Amino acid sequence: MAHTVYISDDYDLQETMDNISARLSECGIRVIRGPKTIKGKKLVISPEEYEKYFADVEVALFSSRSVCPAELIRCARKLKGLVCPTIGTDSLDMKTANELGIIVGNGACPENYIGMAEANVLLTLMLMYNPNKSMEIVQKNLPKPVESQHWARLLWQKTVGVIGFGRIGRAYIERLQNFDLRILVYDPYVKVEAIPAYAQITDLDTLLRESDLVNVFLPVNEETRDLVNDQFLSKMKPTAYFINTSRGQIVDEDALCRALREKRIAGAALDTFKVEPLPLDSPLREFGNLILTPHLIGHTLENQLAFADIGVENITRILKGELPLYCVNPQTEQRWRERLATLA
Repeated sequence: MAHTVYISDDYDLQETMDNISARLSECGIRVIRGPKTIKGKKLVISPEEYEKYFADVEVALFSSRSVCPAELIRCARKLKGLVCPTIGTDSLDMKTANELGIIVGNGACPENYIGMAEANVLLTLMLMYNPNKSMEIVQKNLPKPVESQHWARLLWQKTVGVIGFGRIGRAYIERLQNFDLRILVYDPYVKVEAIPAYAQITDLDTLLRESDLVNVFLPVNEETRDLVNDQFLSKMKPTAYFINTSRGQIVDEDALCRALREKRIAGAALDTFKVEPLPLDSPLREFGNLILTPHLIGHTLENQLAFADIGVENITRILKGELPLYCVNPQTEQRWRERLATLA
């Protein structure tokens, strides 16, 4: 009997999802495609449709634009694994997956996290140097500023604070170390010995107080949702910058607007938002010192091509009873093996 796999829709990753589906079908795997996603909304499949889509599914692939709640996981009686094509797994109920022995794979390949790390270095330098103002001088034939009005600032000898020390955070500071600056890291789940010698682990308050630029690399959960709020921003220097390329739900956008409007921080860069695409009437659009990109800043061609390869690899490994290439919950392997035995 052929294996059955569910592939969610994603309006931003349509070619990737189609590619994965086609390659699995060529291998004789039955592919069930999910309902169409709509821009600005997370797709939630109604419980009445669980049987239609998931009665025979062994592996389900969900992107960040479709939700995989606990009830769905429990109803998918033949489910062996869940896969996310990108790094983020916040669309999945990981607690339930772990409880039931469902293994989870993601797209944490080098093309992904290195691309994001490089993009964050780019945003770091853009905030410090503001090349758009220099370009405007050429485009509008404006006079150069007098010496005291120069806006660019050296990254050299500054302090960069990194909140969250996963693959992207680590790759980011690896690329920053040669700028001869101070790097502070806050991550309560990382051991001191895991921090390289050129960085220093510290508490959150110290990081916010001393950093010239604060960058967050965090998943969305109860601890991190709206972490960047009025209290968080009030602890930063008025000359400091803030970057978020991870998940929009981490930032209280109203609080960030207040901080920018009241000049309590110098500027920010956001690649993710609470609602995507960013609404045309969002107050975030009114600030000249806020860089906005459409959840795209680290999406290189190499990265996009790798998503399909890793998605297929993770799915086929799980179907063969092997751990996915990039396993999110390896601590669940024993429970997963027990589940596989009951499904055999």
